[in-house]
Parts: sequence; structure tokens; C-alpha cells
Amino acid sequence: MTEDITSAALRSSWEEYVAGAGPLLLTMAQQVHRLVVELDRIRRAGGTVYLIGNGGSASAASHLAQDLLKGTSAPGNPPLRALALTDNLSMLTAYANDTGYENVFVEPLRLLGREGDHVLAISCSGTSPNVVSAARYARAAGMSVIAVTAGDGGDLRRLADVEVNVPTKDVGLAEALHSMVFHFVTQVLRDSPALD
Repeated sequence: MTEDITSAALRSSWEEYVAGAGPLLLTMAQQVHRLVVELDRIRRAGGTVYLIGNGGSASAASHLAQDLLKGTSAPGNPPLRALALTDNLSMLTAYANDTGYENVFVEPLRLLGREGDHVLAISCSGTSPNVVSAARYARAAGMSVIAVTAGDGGDLRRLADVEVNVPTKDVGLAEALHSMVFHFVTQVLRDSPALD
């Protein structure tokens, strides 16, 4: 009997979760379109995208960087140069120790980034001090900022040239939808050699 009740409750919760995700994704269509167009413009110009985030967003940054670099590779497509600044643990901890955690992304951007490069910042709150500091630095250094956020977008929204925002305060749901967006964007960029 317990299994039946648990199964019914889980099914109901799952259906509620899925039903809530669909409308959120539909509200983001225009933003996702802008993201695809911007990333296609960057790859055609030979630009570099530096990806940043904390926690689950750091994992998403790492995954997306790999997908953008390898996953969009197809005959006729120029490479999309992408590097997750979250992937080098010794670098992150060295900067955290030596200059403070708020600078763990600013310092590598200062050394690697060039005017005309791009920062893709993933933050559900949009208020993570190290992500916001990196976005501020990027803008001051002539780099564009792409923000992937949730809720009200926080400070990151105001620093972004392009934003994809999941309009929910549910961090788990936002991270799941970010992942869906990233996989969709990768697929479109791989399968569409010309997005004019």
C-alpha cells in the first residue's frame, strides 16, 4: 500500500514539476534566440567566450564550454572558442587565497581576456560577488557580458549585453532549465552552419 501512495505522490509531483517548466521555457524563447545569434556572431568573428559560475553553475559552465567548443563542431562551421574559468582548481584556489574569492574570475580575465572577447556568466541569483566582479571587469575591459540568470537577475542583469533569465526563484528548476537551454543552443549551432 505504501508503494502505491508513494508512487502516486511522486507521479503527481513529477507532473507538477514538468507542467511548471514548460511555460517558463516558452517565456524565454526571445532570449534564447538572442543567445544563439550572439554565440553564432562570436564564432564567426573568431572570438573567445570565457564561462564562469559557482557551484552547480560552475559545473554548467564547464559542461557548456565543452559543448560549445566540441559540440558545435561540424563541417562548414568555424570553431567556437570557449574556455571555462571554473575548470582549473589550482588557479581558482591560488587566486582565492592570494587576492580573495571575489577575484577568482577577474584575475584570469585580466591575464587572458582581450577587448572584444566575451564573458558568459551563469548565476541563478545574479548576485554572486565573484561573478558580478568579473562581469564589471569584463565591461570595463571592452568585453561583452552574456548573463544566464534566474529570479530577478540580480546585479548581473544590469551588466549584461544579452541575458537569458529563467523567471523562477526555484534554483533547482532554474539550473535544470539552464541545462535545457544550453543543450538546445549547442544543437542549433552545430546543425545550422549559417544563422543569418
